[in-house]
Amino acid sequence: MKDRVRTSLSGEDWVGDIAAELPRRRPRVRLTRRALVAALATVTAIAGSIAVDLSPAGAAALTNVTWSVSNNQVSATSVNYSYSFKTAATGSIKTITFAVSGAGLAGTPAIVKNFGVPSGTVARVGQTITYTVTTPVSVAAGLPLYLEFSGLTNSSTLGAYTTNITTANVTPATIDGPTTSSTVTLAATSTAVNVAVDKSLTFTLDTTSFQLAMDPSLAALADQTQVIGITVLTNANSGYTLTVNDNATGLQSSGTGSPTIARASVGKANSLAWPGAGRFGYTVTATGATADTAFASSKYAGYTSAGEQIASHSGPTGGTPDTITITDRVAIDYSTATGDYTDTVTYTVTPNYS
Repeated sequence: MKDRVRTSLSGEDWVGDIAAELPRRRPRVRLTRRALVAALATVTAIAGSIAVDLSPAGAAALTNVTWSVSNNQVSATSVNYSYSFKTAATGSIKTITFAVSGAGLAGTPAIVKNFGVPSGTVARVGQTITYTVTTPVSVAAGLPLYLEFSGLTNSSTLGAYTTNITTANVTPATIDGPTTSSTVTLAATSTAVNVAVDKSLTFTLDTTSFQLAMDPSLAALADQTQVIGITVLTNANSGYTLTVNDNATGLQSSGTGSPTIARASVGKANSLAWPGAGRFGYTVTATGATADTAFASSKYAGYTSAGEQIASHSGPTGGTPDTITITDRVAIDYSTATGDYTDTVTYTVTPNYS
Protein backbone atom coordinates (compact mmCIF):
# COMPACT_ATOMS: atom_id res chain seq x y z
CA MET A 1 0.00 0.00 0.00
CA LYS A 2 2.86 2.33 0.74
CA ASP A 3 4.32 1.72 -2.79
CA ARG A 4 1.04 2.57 -4.39
CA VAL A 5 0.70 5.74 -2.47
CA ARG A 6 4.25 6.78 -3.41
CA THR A 7 3.96 6.08 -7.21
CA SER A 8 0.43 7.17 -7.80
CA LEU A 9 0.05 10.86 -8.55
CA SER A 10 -3.67 10.59 -9.21
CA GLY A 11 -5.94 11.42 -6.30
CA GLU A 12 -8.66 9.07 -7.51
CA ASP A 13 -6.23 6.11 -7.80
CA TRP A 14 -5.04 6.63 -4.22
CA VAL A 15 -8.49 6.80 -2.78
CA GLY A 16 -9.49 3.75 -4.72
CA ASP A 17 -6.51 1.77 -3.56
CA ILE A 18 -7.23 2.65 0.08
CA ALA A 19 -10.88 1.67 -0.33
CA ALA A 20 -9.80 -1.61 -1.87
CA GLU A 21 -7.54 -2.41 1.04
CA LEU A 22 -10.00 -1.56 3.91
CA PRO A 23 -12.16 -4.72 3.79
CA ARG A 24 -9.11 -6.92 4.10
CA ARG A 25 -7.97 -5.51 7.42
CA ARG A 26 -9.52 -6.73 10.77
CA PRO A 27 -10.23 -3.97 13.23
CA ARG A 28 -8.54 -4.41 16.63
CA VAL A 29 -9.91 -3.15 19.95
CA ARG A 30 -7.50 -2.63 22.82
CA LEU A 31 -8.81 -2.04 26.35
CA THR A 32 -6.67 -0.49 28.94
CA ARG A 33 -6.73 -1.99 32.54
CA ARG A 34 -8.82 0.96 33.72
CA ALA A 35 -11.40 0.43 31.00
CA LEU A 36 -11.57 -3.30 31.80
CA VAL A 37 -12.26 -2.67 35.50
CA ALA A 38 -14.97 -0.18 34.61
CA ALA A 39 -16.57 -2.67 32.28
CA LEU A 40 -16.58 -5.40 34.91
CA ALA A 41 -18.14 -2.99 37.42
CA THR A 42 -20.90 -2.27 34.94
CA VAL A 43 -21.58 -5.98 34.47
CA THR A 44 -21.66 -6.49 38.24
CA ALA A 45 -24.10 -3.62 38.69
CA ILE A 46 -26.38 -5.09 36.05
CA ALA A 47 -26.23 -8.51 37.73
CA GLY A 48 -27.13 -6.94 41.07
CA SER A 49 -30.05 -5.19 39.51
CA ILE A 50 -31.28 -8.47 38.08
CA ALA A 51 -31.06 -10.16 41.53
CA VAL A 52 -33.27 -7.48 43.12
CA ASP A 53 -35.86 -7.91 40.39
CA LEU A 54 -36.26 -11.61 41.26
CA SER A 55 -38.76 -10.79 44.06
CA PRO A 56 -42.48 -11.03 43.11
CA ALA A 57 -43.73 -7.79 41.67
CA GLY A 58 -46.91 -6.13 42.82
CA ALA A 59 -47.38 -7.61 46.36
CA ALA A 60 -50.90 -6.55 47.23
CA ALA A 61 -53.22 -6.45 50.22
CA LEU A 62 -55.17 -9.53 51.14
CA THR A 63 -58.94 -9.05 51.13
CA ASN A 64 -61.83 -10.08 53.38
CA VAL A 65 -59.42 -10.46 56.29
CA THR A 66 -61.17 -11.55 59.50
CA TRP A 67 -59.96 -12.84 62.86
CA SER A 68 -62.03 -14.42 65.62
CA VAL A 69 -61.25 -16.11 68.95
CA SER A 70 -63.13 -18.84 70.79
CA ASN A 71 -62.75 -17.01 74.13
CA ASN A 72 -62.13 -13.27 74.42
CA GLN A 73 -61.43 -13.11 78.14
CA VAL A 74 -58.01 -11.82 79.17
CA SER A 75 -55.53 -14.54 80.15
CA ALA A 76 -57.88 -17.26 78.86
CA THR A 77 -56.06 -20.47 77.94
CA SER A 78 -56.69 -23.14 75.28
CA VAL A 79 -58.13 -20.50 72.97
CA ASN A 80 -58.70 -21.09 69.23
CA TYR A 81 -57.63 -18.32 66.82
CA SER A 82 -59.41 -18.46 63.43
CA TYR A 83 -58.34 -16.51 60.33
CA SER A 84 -60.01 -16.19 56.93
CA PHE A 85 -58.93 -14.10 53.93
CA LYS A 86 -58.60 -14.05 50.12
CA THR A 87 -55.32 -14.02 48.23
CA ALA A 88 -54.57 -10.99 46.07
CA ALA A 89 -51.87 -12.46 43.81
CA THR A 90 -51.06 -15.89 42.45
CA GLY A 91 -48.06 -17.42 44.16
CA SER A 92 -46.53 -20.53 45.62
CA ILE A 93 -47.12 -20.01 49.36
CA LYS A 94 -44.51 -21.39 51.72
CA THR A 95 -45.33 -19.41 54.89
CA ILE A 96 -48.21 -17.40 56.28
CA THR A 97 -47.39 -15.22 59.30
CA PHE A 98 -49.92 -13.85 61.75
CA ALA A 99 -48.41 -10.98 63.79
CA VAL A 100 -50.74 -10.20 66.69
CA SER A 101 -50.60 -6.66 68.07
CA GLY A 102 -49.78 -5.82 71.68
CA ALA A 103 -47.96 -8.16 74.05
CA GLY A 104 -48.58 -11.21 76.19
CA LEU A 105 -49.62 -13.78 73.58
CA ALA A 106 -48.66 -17.25 74.82
CA GLY A 107 -49.30 -20.94 74.30
CA THR A 108 -48.24 -23.64 71.86
CA PRO A 109 -50.50 -23.55 68.80
CA ALA A 110 -51.75 -26.61 66.92
CA ILE A 111 -53.52 -26.78 63.57
CA VAL A 112 -57.26 -27.39 63.79
CA LYS A 113 -58.26 -26.67 60.18
CA ASN A 114 -56.60 -25.50 56.98
CA PHE A 115 -58.70 -24.81 53.88
CA GLY A 116 -57.40 -23.47 50.56
CA VAL A 117 -53.74 -24.02 51.46
CA PRO A 118 -51.78 -27.32 51.67
CA SER A 119 -51.04 -29.00 55.02
CA GLY A 120 -48.13 -27.81 57.09
CA THR A 121 -46.88 -27.02 60.59
CA VAL A 122 -47.43 -24.12 62.98
CA ALA A 123 -45.26 -22.43 65.62
CA ARG A 124 -45.36 -19.28 67.74
CA VAL A 125 -42.50 -16.94 68.60
CA GLY A 126 -43.53 -13.97 70.72
CA GLN A 127 -46.52 -12.27 69.11
CA THR A 128 -46.13 -14.02 65.74
CA ILE A 129 -47.77 -17.29 64.69
CA THR A 130 -46.19 -18.86 61.58
CA TYR A 131 -47.87 -21.49 59.41
CA THR A 132 -45.34 -23.29 57.19
CA VAL A 133 -46.54 -25.30 54.17
CA THR A 134 -44.82 -28.66 53.88
CA THR A 135 -44.98 -28.85 50.07
CA PRO A 136 -45.77 -25.48 48.48
CA VAL A 137 -48.04 -25.35 45.44
CA SER A 138 -49.29 -22.41 43.44
CA VAL A 139 -52.31 -20.70 45.00
CA ALA A 140 -54.45 -18.66 42.62
CA ALA A 141 -55.38 -15.05 43.20
CA GLY A 142 -58.77 -14.44 44.81
CA LEU A 143 -58.82 -17.85 46.53
CA PRO A 144 -60.39 -17.88 50.03
CA LEU A 145 -58.16 -19.38 52.72
CA TYR A 146 -59.10 -20.44 56.25
CA LEU A 147 -56.74 -21.40 59.08
CA GLU A 148 -57.65 -22.23 62.67
CA PHE A 149 -55.16 -22.76 65.51
CA SER A 150 -55.77 -24.11 69.01
CA GLY A 151 -53.76 -23.98 72.25
CA LEU A 152 -53.23 -20.23 72.51
CA THR A 153 -53.33 -18.03 75.62
CA ASN A 154 -54.73 -14.50 75.44
CA SER A 155 -52.86 -11.45 76.67
CA SER A 156 -53.58 -10.39 80.24
CA THR A 157 -54.12 -6.78 79.15
CA LEU A 158 -57.58 -5.46 78.35
CA GLY A 159 -58.06 -3.80 74.97
CA ALA A 160 -58.52 -4.10 71.22
CA TYR A 161 -56.12 -6.25 69.16
CA THR A 162 -55.51 -6.91 65.45
CA THR A 163 -53.39 -9.33 63.43
CA ASN A 164 -51.19 -8.47 60.43
CA ILE A 165 -51.22 -11.35 57.92
CA THR A 166 -48.49 -11.90 55.30
CA THR A 167 -48.02 -14.65 52.72
CA ALA A 168 -44.54 -15.44 51.39
CA ASN A 169 -42.82 -17.86 49.04
CA VAL A 170 -39.82 -20.08 49.70
CA THR A 171 -37.25 -17.35 48.87
CA PRO A 172 -38.67 -15.93 51.21
CA ALA A 173 -40.31 -13.02 49.43
CA THR A 174 -43.67 -11.46 50.18
CA ILE A 175 -46.56 -12.48 47.94
CA ASP A 176 -49.37 -10.56 49.66
CA GLY A 177 -49.62 -8.34 52.74
CA PRO A 178 -49.02 -7.49 55.43
CA THR A 179 -52.74 -6.81 55.81
CA THR A 180 -54.50 -5.91 59.06
CA SER A 181 -57.35 -8.12 60.25
CA SER A 182 -60.61 -7.21 61.91
CA THR A 183 -60.41 -6.23 65.60
CA VAL A 184 -60.74 -8.59 68.56
CA THR A 185 -61.42 -7.04 71.98
CA LEU A 186 -60.14 -8.85 75.06
CA ALA A 187 -62.52 -8.37 77.98
CA ALA A 188 -62.16 -8.52 81.75
CA THR A 189 -62.94 -11.67 83.73
CA SER A 190 -63.63 -9.98 87.06
CA THR A 191 -65.00 -6.84 88.69
CA ALA A 192 -62.68 -4.77 90.83
CA VAL A 193 -64.43 -3.92 94.10
CA ASN A 194 -63.13 -1.25 96.44
CA VAL A 195 -65.01 -0.63 99.68
CA ALA A 196 -63.49 1.97 101.99
CA VAL A 197 -64.28 1.40 105.69
CA ASP A 198 -63.46 4.31 107.98
CA LYS A 199 -61.38 3.78 111.10
CA SER A 200 -63.63 3.82 114.13
CA LEU A 201 -63.31 3.55 117.91
CA THR A 202 -65.97 4.16 120.55
CA PHE A 203 -64.85 4.50 124.18
CA THR A 204 -67.10 5.05 127.18
CA LEU A 205 -66.32 5.68 130.86
CA ASP A 206 -69.23 5.43 133.30
CA THR A 207 -67.57 7.31 136.21
CA THR A 208 -65.83 10.61 135.73
CA SER A 209 -65.37 11.27 139.46
CA PHE A 210 -66.15 9.71 142.80
CA GLN A 211 -65.81 10.54 146.51
CA LEU A 212 -65.33 8.16 149.40
CA ALA A 213 -66.21 9.24 152.96
CA MET A 214 -63.94 7.21 155.23
CA ASP A 215 -63.68 6.72 158.99
CA PRO A 216 -61.04 4.54 160.67
CA SER A 217 -63.34 3.74 163.56
CA LEU A 218 -65.80 1.72 161.46
CA ALA A 219 -64.71 -1.29 159.41
CA ALA A 220 -67.26 -0.57 156.67
CA LEU A 221 -65.92 2.97 156.28
CA ALA A 222 -62.26 2.15 156.73
CA ASP A 223 -61.96 -0.10 153.63
CA GLN A 224 -63.98 0.98 150.58
CA THR A 225 -64.09 0.30 146.83
CA GLN A 226 -65.36 2.10 143.73
CA VAL A 227 -66.08 0.26 140.47
CA ILE A 228 -65.23 2.01 137.18
CA GLY A 229 -66.80 0.63 134.01
CA ILE A 230 -65.15 1.09 130.57
CA THR A 231 -66.46 -0.12 127.20
CA VAL A 232 -64.60 -0.24 123.90
CA LEU A 233 -65.88 -0.79 120.34
CA THR A 234 -63.44 -0.67 117.44
CA ASN A 235 -62.90 -2.05 113.94
CA ALA A 236 -59.13 -1.79 114.28
CA ASN A 237 -57.64 -4.74 112.42
CA SER A 238 -55.09 -5.46 115.15
CA GLY A 239 -57.29 -4.44 118.06
CA TYR A 240 -56.33 -2.02 120.82
CA THR A 241 -54.59 -1.59 124.16
CA LEU A 242 -55.85 0.14 127.32
CA THR A 243 -53.39 1.89 129.63
CA VAL A 244 -53.84 3.80 132.93
CA ASN A 245 -51.78 6.33 134.82
CA ASP A 246 -52.25 8.79 137.68
CA ASN A 247 -50.61 11.90 139.08
CA ALA A 248 -46.97 11.64 140.07
CA THR A 249 -47.86 12.48 143.68
CA GLY A 250 -50.55 9.79 143.85
CA LEU A 251 -53.43 10.07 146.34
CA GLN A 252 -52.38 13.14 148.30
CA SER A 253 -53.88 15.61 150.76
CA SER A 254 -53.42 19.35 150.60
CA GLY A 255 -53.09 19.45 154.39
CA THR A 256 -49.95 20.33 156.31
CA GLY A 257 -47.02 18.26 155.08
CA SER A 258 -49.00 17.04 152.02
CA PRO A 259 -49.63 13.56 153.42
CA THR A 260 -50.35 10.68 151.01
CA ILE A 261 -52.00 7.29 151.08
CA ALA A 262 -49.37 4.88 149.78
CA ARG A 263 -49.78 2.90 146.57
CA ALA A 264 -50.71 -0.77 146.93
CA SER A 265 -47.55 -1.71 145.01
CA VAL A 266 -44.94 -0.22 142.73
CA GLY A 267 -46.75 -0.92 139.44
CA LYS A 268 -48.36 -4.10 138.17
CA ALA A 269 -45.08 -6.04 138.16
CA ASN A 270 -45.39 -6.13 141.95
CA SER A 271 -49.12 -6.84 142.13
CA LEU A 272 -50.30 -8.69 145.25
CA ALA A 273 -53.27 -9.67 147.32
CA TRP A 274 -54.86 -6.64 148.97
CA PRO A 275 -52.33 -5.43 151.52
CA GLY A 276 -54.77 -3.72 153.92
CA ALA A 277 -54.85 -0.34 155.64
CA GLY A 278 -53.00 2.72 154.47
CA ARG A 279 -53.08 1.69 150.81
CA PHE A 280 -54.62 2.84 147.52
CA GLY A 281 -54.72 0.44 144.56
CA TYR A 282 -56.79 -1.20 141.85
CA THR A 283 -57.57 -4.52 140.17
CA VAL A 284 -58.91 -5.32 136.67
CA THR A 285 -61.36 -7.79 135.11
CA ALA A 286 -62.56 -7.87 131.49
CA THR A 287 -65.15 -9.35 129.16
CA GLY A 288 -64.25 -9.51 125.46
CA ALA A 289 -60.90 -7.93 126.14
CA THR A 290 -58.00 -9.64 127.91
CA ALA A 291 -57.03 -8.29 131.33
CA ASP A 292 -53.33 -8.28 132.12
CA THR A 293 -52.22 -11.40 134.00
CA ALA A 294 -50.84 -9.21 136.79
CA PHE A 295 -54.43 -8.92 138.05
CA ALA A 296 -55.22 -12.63 138.07
CA SER A 297 -56.61 -14.04 141.29
CA SER A 298 -57.89 -10.57 142.27
CA LYS A 299 -54.45 -9.13 142.81
CA TYR A 300 -54.01 -5.41 143.21
CA ALA A 301 -51.42 -2.96 141.94
CA GLY A 302 -50.60 0.67 142.51
CA TYR A 303 -51.05 3.24 139.73
CA THR A 304 -47.93 4.74 138.14
CA SER A 305 -47.52 8.18 136.64
CA ALA A 306 -45.69 6.68 133.63
CA GLY A 307 -48.69 4.52 132.77
CA GLU A 308 -49.09 0.75 132.27
CA GLN A 309 -51.11 -1.47 129.97
CA ILE A 310 -53.91 -3.22 131.84
CA ALA A 311 -56.02 -4.79 129.03
CA SER A 312 -55.99 -5.47 125.29
CA HIS A 313 -57.82 -7.02 122.34
CA SER A 314 -56.01 -8.57 119.34
CA GLY A 315 -58.61 -7.78 116.66
CA PRO A 316 -61.85 -5.92 115.92
CA THR A 317 -64.35 -6.14 118.76
CA GLY A 318 -67.33 -6.86 116.54
CA GLY A 319 -70.78 -5.56 117.39
CA THR A 320 -70.57 -6.33 121.11
CA PRO A 321 -68.44 -3.90 123.11
CA ASP A 322 -65.60 -5.10 125.30
CA THR A 323 -66.13 -4.35 128.97
CA ILE A 324 -63.21 -3.58 131.26
CA THR A 325 -63.96 -3.21 134.96
CA ILE A 326 -61.50 -1.40 137.23
CA THR A 327 -62.06 -1.60 140.94
CA ASP A 328 -60.35 1.14 142.95
CA ARG A 329 -59.80 0.35 146.63
CA VAL A 330 -58.72 2.49 149.59
CA ALA A 331 -58.08 1.28 153.14
CA ILE A 332 -57.12 3.50 156.11
CA ASP A 333 -56.49 3.29 159.83
CA TYR A 334 -55.63 5.83 162.46
CA SER A 335 -52.20 6.33 160.94
CA THR A 336 -53.84 8.08 157.99
CA ALA A 337 -54.00 11.82 158.62
CA THR A 338 -57.34 13.51 158.30
CA GLY A 339 -57.98 15.55 155.14
CA ASP A 340 -59.20 15.40 151.55
CA TYR A 341 -57.02 13.18 149.39
CA THR A 342 -57.19 13.57 145.63
CA ASP A 343 -55.73 11.95 142.51
CA THR A 344 -56.56 11.86 138.83
CA VAL A 345 -56.53 8.57 136.95
CA THR A 346 -56.35 8.71 133.13
CA TYR A 347 -57.42 5.88 130.82
CA THR A 348 -56.04 5.75 127.27
CA VAL A 349 -57.30 3.44 124.50
CA THR A 350 -54.90 3.05 121.55
CA PRO A 351 -56.27 1.30 118.43
CA ASN A 352 -53.97 -0.52 116.00
CA TYR A 353 -55.38 -0.32 112.46
CA SER A 354 -52.47 -2.05 110.73
